[in-house]
Amino acid sequence: DEFAASGGYLMACCADHLICSPFAAIGSIGVISGTPNAAERLEREGVRFIETTAGKWKRTVTPFREPTEEALAKAKADLEELYGQFQDFVKVNRPAVDLSIVATGEVWFGPNALAKGLVDELKTSSEYLLAA
Repeated sequence: DEFAASGGYLMACCADHLICSPFAAIGSIGVISGTPNAAERLEREGVRFIETTAGKWKRTVTPFREPTEEALAKAKADLEELYGQFQDFVKVNRPAVDLSIVATGEVWFGPNALAKGLVDELKTSSEYLLAA
């Protein structure tokens, strides 16, 4: 009734018929990654972080050290790849959706989601259950 965005929309869009309530937030076709960085604070406090990995890209961004430009570029490339996969999945399951309009990371409430083809019908869960 309230929210089907990002991963929620990814899972929902493979349904044969999507119903959402008029006040539900739908969409958020995009990818985000965030990591706090405490490297300077840890250094001031004399805390060293020792990390062991196998594979050059096992850890690109970590809260414990400043990322290199190369690591940030790799993390960004990984996000872009995942974003492309997300869009491809939506396109296969909702072919009428214009991704150039909706794959912006934004959410739309029920009526706008319906107008953009993200859902097929507006109805609350109570209305759906009472009609069944």
